[in-house]
Amino acid sequence: MVRNYSFNQIPISRIILVIILIVSLSIPYSFLLFNNNLSNFTPLAKIPGTGESFANLGTIIHLPPPTIDSWTSRDHLPSLRNFISRVENGQNLTVRGVYVPGFLALPVVQQPGGDSGYVSRKAETATQFQLAARNNVIGLLAHNFLSGKDFFRLSEGLQVMVVRGDGSIDRYRVTGVHELQKLSPGSNWSHYVDLKSGERLTTYQVFNQFYQGEHHLTFQTCLEKDGLETWGLRFVVAEPVQ
Repeated sequence: MVRNYSFNQIPISRIILVIILIVSLSIPYSFLLFNNNLSNFTPLAKIPGTGESFANLGTIIHLPPPTIDSWTSRDHLPSLRNFISRVENGQNLTVRGVYVPGFLALPVVQQPGGDSGYVSRKAETATQFQLAARNNVIGLLAHNFLSGKDFFRLSEGLQVMVVRGDGSIDRYRVTGVHELQKLSPGSNWSHYVDLKSGERLTTYQVFNQFYQGEHHLTFQTCLEKDGLETWGLRFVVAEPVQ
């Protein structure tokens, strides 16, 4: 038996669903947070998270403290030669470590293929940002409750040495420190405010500023404020030494 339905018999919930779909499809693509310079657009160029709220730190606060002979213990840094011997693996193009005399000595690990948001949770370790590497920029990431704490000790003028897998060294000098407030702390697609200039930036503008352009090195970690570890981001930029 065939039943005939009138409009009044159609459930209200289905009508509302259809209206929502029509409206969502009508939103222009310009609503998205794209940088105006589309020639610099990098697909999925989100800024990795390098912190987390204190509410999620149950497994972090119980990490054992560094041992007395820790590589990155501030009073017990290895010599550069010793550090190189521990991180080199024979792969000449691979970034294996970062060394700042008197400040830090961190082994560097690579992100798993296709996971540009991965940041190692291993203590005393930095992670290389694969999307930055595609642009010939070295991006080094670390959580602010782990090795990222040492990024706050870096200041303009310090010498930075990047160790490759074959034991070779690329030298840089810190030229700028930038701190940005994240207007949506729980999102990797937030807008940001530069705490020095007051300029408001999209995620793509932040990515382009620190991970595109001429070859350089960028350290990234999160800024903590009022108990929120993802309140903002800190970037330390170092330029090659000629």
